Amino acid sequence: MSLSQLQEWLVSDAGIKDKLDGLRIWSAGLSFGANTLELDETQPTHDWQKLLFAASILAESNERSCQEYALMIAQSAVCYSDEPIFKDAGGLVLSRLSNYRTIELAKTKELIVDQLSERVGVIEQLLWTKRRLNSEIPINSHHSLSGNRFQVNLWEELANADWLSATAPTAAGKTFIILNWLLTQFSNGKCHSCVFVAPTRALVSEIEKQLNDLKFDHDLKELKVTSLPLKELAESETPFISVFTQERLHIFLNASKSPHKFDIAIIDEAQKVSDERRGVILQDALERVVRANPDCRVVFLSPHSQNPEDLLQDAPSAANRAVVPSTSSTVIQNLLVAEQVPRQTTQWTLSLSDGQGNLEKLGGFSLLDRPTTIKKKMAFIALALGKNSSGTLIYVNRADDAERIAALIYEGLDSSEFSEVVDSELAELSESCKKIIHPKYQLVPIVKRGVAFHYGNMPSIVREEIERLFTSGKIRYLVSTSTLIEGVNLACKTIIVRGPKKGIGKEMSPQDFWNLAGRAGRWGADFNGNIVCVDVSKTDVWPSGLPQKTAYPIKRETDSVVQEYNELSSYLERRMEMKTADLDPKLEHVAAYLMSWQYREGSLKDAPPIKKIDLESANQIEQLIKPMLDGITVLPEIIDANPGISIVALQRLLNYFREYPGEPEELLPLPPEDDDSVDQFVFIFDVINLTLAPVFAPETRVLPCALTTWDWMRGKTLGQMILARIKRAKNKKNDASDSEIPYPKLIRDTMASVEEIARFYAPKYLGAYLSVLRQFFHEKECDSLFPSDLSYDLFLEFGVSTKTLLSLIGLGLSRTSAVELGDFYGRSDMSENEVLLRLNAREWELHDLPPLVKREINKLIETKINEGKLPRG
Repeated sequence: MSLSQLQEWLVSDAGIKDKLDGLRIWSAGLSFGANTLELDETQPTHDWQKLLFAASILAESNERSCQEYALMIAQSAVCYSDEPIFKDAGGLVLSRLSNYRTIELAKTKELIVDQLSERVGVIEQLLWTKRRLNSEIPINSHHSLSGNRFQVNLWEELANADWLSATAPTAAGKTFIILNWLLTQFSNGKCHSCVFVAPTRALVSEIEKQLNDLKFDHDLKELKVTSLPLKELAESETPFISVFTQERLHIFLNASKSPHKFDIAIIDEAQKVSDERRGVILQDALERVVRANPDCRVVFLSPHSQNPEDLLQDAPSAANRAVVPSTSSTVIQNLLVAEQVPRQTTQWTLSLSDGQGNLEKLGGFSLLDRPTTIKKKMAFIALALGKNSSGTLIYVNRADDAERIAALIYEGLDSSEFSEVVDSELAELSESCKKIIHPKYQLVPIVKRGVAFHYGNMPSIVREEIERLFTSGKIRYLVSTSTLIEGVNLACKTIIVRGPKKGIGKEMSPQDFWNLAGRAGRWGADFNGNIVCVDVSKTDVWPSGLPQKTAYPIKRETDSVVQEYNELSSYLERRMEMKTADLDPKLEHVAAYLMSWQYREGSLKDAPPIKKIDLESANQIEQLIKPMLDGITVLPEIIDANPGISIVALQRLLNYFREYPGEPEELLPLPPEDDDSVDQFVFIFDVINLTLAPVFAPETRVLPCALTTWDWMRGKTLGQMILARIKRAKNKKNDASDSEIPYPKLIRDTMASVEEIARFYAPKYLGAYLSVLRQFFHEKECDSLFPSDLSYDLFLEFGVSTKTLLSLIGLGLSRTSAVELGDFYGRSDMSENEVLLRLNAREWELHDLPPLVKREINKLIETKINEGKLPRG
């Protein structure tokens, strides 16, 4: 029998599968901690010697199931066996799996005594040393990392690949390795500029922070890492890493006369090229980067994808390509089902699923009260399962559900456990929410008991503090929306879900479910991760039952739409005469992409999505677009700079300007401090609705959109904007009392308006409006009348309109901190160096700033001292 045959036999019914499954059920029941589940009184015994011997054989396999069994046996032995010799043996199996972070965790928790390698025989000592050497990833001459198999493989492939696609489950550590590899490229002088593209601002902030921390390990304290897409960055001779969303990358590429030539581009969450609107923008941004520098090295990262090689299809023919897949987990994840005991609403059972439809009961648990609503049910289950541990996360579909369930958990916690003395960091977060958002924001009271909620529209300074305190264990219960599958790397011990959806009403795909579930189990912080699914037997809650573990199919949105040929061709036939109200957002973005390509290249034959369809269909699409390009006079660089907005729409806007009866200056936006600025925004938004897209329609919505944009760009704090909205609500009801005002909804609506209107639609469409208007001014030979500093896309992206505030953000402060400080600075044109000196003078300590703002400033000053940009002391 060969080794692979032996491994296959071990995990079969003829082998020891029943023993392995028995161990898994037993260890899953214990993973919640003592006295959480009512376990069966008769506990099984395990032949640890036999199981660990099997684990040592299975650990040599590359098959996912074998590796997972080996990991499960090893961790169970370390955590739950009684004999030190079995714990040590578990540690040795972990070393065979190159899982040294889990060994370190076991040492930290005093499950394994230190110096494990010195307690084994000579031969095993030699093998231990060899395995350790094989897993070492050299960062520089005095520092190395211990990687798992996937990380080591990825590092080796990065040495030679020009285009690389890596895919692995959430806790595999791919981002950490990529960031370290990237920094070695700078320390070795192989890279001058890099762009790291992440899909959300939250993830951009997280990556920027990680790079700024890691760069000191690489002796790169002066390396510029920024998320601010400033023109000066491209013109600088200083090496830099820019961390952008795809929208910010376009802003940066538009800032210079010709797009910047990056040496390296890294696309995180690359499976999002399949997203409708932003997927097309992402694809377009990457194509612009590669057109600017065909030698740019490109790295794609995706979570457990089935076809990662497809991302390399557009690599130059001479480029070295590599695909690095991994399906193995670094922590054991238990898929669990929570169901009510018939006729006993407060009594529940927890069962382990084998992923094949079979359930094995682990034990029971009791709810603190009758769950008369769905929200109470989720809150009471979280309280029951999370009472003896930290890291309990509850996934919900909507922000208001997150707030209500968090409040119920707060209510359900035994008040006798909490004294008047609140943890100082929780108290600071509470106080900051009061000042930054509103005194009636629901987070203000509940966070004091270690309960919080988390959704995408929250201010970044608050959201990041919640993530930090949840990771540290001070926030024990966190209720979150789909932010977690949009790229935030927030891990937990247990995640509780019930009929999860992505957004409102849209059923979550199995791939998204497992991407979400991947947060359960913190590599290096937990041995197990638990995914608890509630009410699985109810078909209206889980229409497709428990989601099967499947990989993401990567398919670009442009490919999907082009392959629906009939729908696309019908749309293109009607597009010329179509009014903006009739535009189809899904088709319009791809149509704009194709028009832009054909206008720039003269033909569609080399466009990536067109190369995948038959020649006849390709020719017909080209013929449908051709008449639309006749008579186009919008400049090519304007078309390139505005992805998702079609040439037809841009030309319609230019024609509107040409036919405008008044003076050209009347078309310009006014500075936000001008008394007539709002009225001018209303006029411009009406023009955008008429010519480009109805993003600010209907007519009744234009003024609120203009007010939100105006307030945001004036640098008003979120708290001020919320107060204004509450005041308007009170006035509408003739000075209604507090009890009549829906504070939570008004606060959430204000946050949502800022994200949707001020930070997405307004920058995108105002940027297009201004670029076409600039061309019109040139045609009229009145260029001198066009203001040189109209960077509305940049101002709106960051919610400020002065150089001083941008400089504060450029240094690394959040928008919240920058705006709070800005009130005390008279000058609006201060550079980064000037504001840094002001900060270091510490006059801000005299101001009544929120605690989180003061902490952020202190941390910034410390970072700049470490970078050598400020003197210590």
